[in-house]
Amino acid sequence: MKQRFLKSAWIMILIVIMLLPPLRTAKAAGFNYYTSIYIDKYPDKLDYYVGESFDKTGMRIYGNRVKADGSTDVCDLGLDGLTASPSTFTKAGSNQKVTLRLNCMAASGKKEPFYVYLYVNVEEMEGDPPLYWTKKITATAEKTTYLVGDSFDKSGLTVWAHSEGDVPPGDEKWNCTKYVTKISPSKFTKAGEQYVTVTANLTTQYSTADFTAKIKVKVYSPIEIKKHPGDEIVEEGGSCGFTVKADHASSFAWYFVKGKSLVSAKDASSFFPGLQVSGAADKHLKLSHIPLSLDGWEVLCEFSNKAQTVKSNTASITVYEKEAEAATPEPTSAPSAESSAAPTAEPTTEPTAEPSSPAAITVETPSEAPASMHTHSFDGVYHSDGKQHWLECACGERTAAADHVVTEWKILAEPTKNEPGVRRGTCAVCGAEVLEDIPYEGGEENDSSSLLLIIGVALAGVACVTCVIVLVIAASKSKRSRQHAQ
Repeated sequence: MKQRFLKSAWIMILIVIMLLPPLRTAKAAGFNYYTSIYIDKYPDKLDYYVGESFDKTGMRIYGNRVKADGSTDVCDLGLDGLTASPSTFTKAGSNQKVTLRLNCMAASGKKEPFYVYLYVNVEEMEGDPPLYWTKKITATAEKTTYLVGDSFDKSGLTVWAHSEGDVPPGDEKWNCTKYVTKISPSKFTKAGEQYVTVTANLTTQYSTADFTAKIKVKVYSPIEIKKHPGDEIVEEGGSCGFTVKADHASSFAWYFVKGKSLVSAKDASSFFPGLQVSGAADKHLKLSHIPLSLDGWEVLCEFSNKAQTVKSNTASITVYEKEAEAATPEPTSAPSAESSAAPTAEPTTEPTAEPSSPAAITVETPSEAPASMHTHSFDGVYHSDGKQHWLECACGERTAAADHVVTEWKILAEPTKNEPGVRRGTCAVCGAEVLEDIPYEGGEENDSSSLLLIIGVALAGVACVTCVIVLVIAASKSKRSRQHAQ
């Protein structure tokens, strides 16, 4: 009985061992990781002089990778983040070992250092070159004003090393820009006055060391236009105004535009005779005594701060001709019967200036414009729907229609496979609340792992059932054997 039980137990253990690989596959890490790295192509330079730094140009490093599904392959790791020790060669010798380090994703789920090695030859430099012992460095930059999101402009960077020791006369300061190893921050993420730290690796009296210098910069928030000017229709000699709004702008400048012509609002009075302008450098531009020559022109506002200049949309100006006022006839005495009955002896060759009868004169009120010359009035208040906003006259005429501009969204519901998500934002121009669907973009990346897990669990279940059946059969045989023995 004991032997049969042990035999059954061994069978169960063997079945479990057979199922371990599928279970391990089903419980794969779920991410790619590396087990080792190796040099696929050596760097172009393997021979150096004392004082030179390791050059990785031309090198290619590959890694042995285990993929998320448990399969393996190799891939090019690139050279970003690669460090060499020693980084600078301080003594001569052949076959000097250089240790290369690269951080890669490991099986632990974290980035860990992986190492690989190569050997180089280092020779003494011929002659006796001057030895520069650096005391400090200073740095200057051509560009010192930036916008949030800009990267530091390295093209205008100059770094000076201030030295002592065996320095030729007049060379106490020398350009060491090419030895810069780090610039921080390389990209600006917040507004305000701040410093950029420049690091250079240079020679001291006894070794090499990192020296730092600071550059003072000013970072500005990008200009955000909240309100563009709207179109205007005005009678000759009348008045109108334009208003804009913008965040982070320190100055405003208005211009009149037509085709390729551009006229500053400050000089407009001399360009458009009779025109009076106020607010040419303000948020509110006011025009009065508008001449007919301004018809068909457009206005725009230019917003500026020390780092950026942004232009608004253009707004059109329509000027219609003022109706001439009809002259009021002078009262005359009623024509006599003789004068009306008989013509004059000598007819004049020129038409008379006065009509033959007062009843034939049509007098129009100067203040009343013809119905066809209705003046649209846009009060600057935006109307909107779910997709656009516009300015609207009381007669229903629309202008300045444009899509909503949302700069920041808040997710109300995440998308799923069955229905899209929802996000909400506020239009930066009209202030309307905008709702928008978020499409589901999820993939099926975990389906294979889920399938493997299901298969593994199913196989484990089959193994357990098999073990139970084996135990039942063994117990039945044991019972029959005891009955025969009796």
